[in-house]
Amino acid sequence: MKPLYTSATDSDLFQLLKEGDIAAFEAIYDRYFIRLLNISYKRMENREDALEIVQDVFVRLYTKRALIENNNYLFAYLQTLLKHGMIDRFRQRMVQQKQYAALKEQVQTHTSDTADQQIDGKKLEEKIQYIINSLPEKCKEAFILSRMQYLSHQMIATKMSISVSTVEKHIVKALHVLRKQLKEE
Repeated sequence: MKPLYTSATDSDLFQLLKEGDIAAFEAIYDRYFIRLLNISYKRMENREDALEIVQDVFVRLYTKRALIENNNYLFAYLQTLLKHGMIDRFRQRMVQQKQYAALKEQVQTHTSDTADQQIDGKKLEEKIQYIINSLPEKCKEAFILSRMQYLSHQMIATKMSISVSTVEKHIVKALHVLRKQLKEE
């Protein structure tokens, strides 16, 4: 980092960033990355989630830099972005857990103590696995990463080297195929 940037105030760095100065962005990143990561990790208790959220904070800062009014309280602004990122991640987890619980409940509804019903439940689980395995490869991979490994769409996109919208399309397609084929039974 250039000496000019290490001694610059947040307000000065932010103004330079708004003007498109990449070195100012790097200075902000160097100044606050570790602090934000520590805050995020304490709340998320998962290093990957914490890291991804902090990276998203800096991506948002950079992409929205022209729209943000001059901010004398840059760290507070970054903390606000971080807080919203963590809330979004918790919401994603809740939705995924509810969807998984609903699917699990649907499977369990078809099972009971009788041997015949246990066999039916096992067949249903096998049917679900068969349907998942019959999905196109990318669709199957996105679905498994989302619904069974609980990765965020952003993490899946990065892992699969595709866009987030493509990940979402794969998951929607997989859910549609699952519902359709399960209804046919």
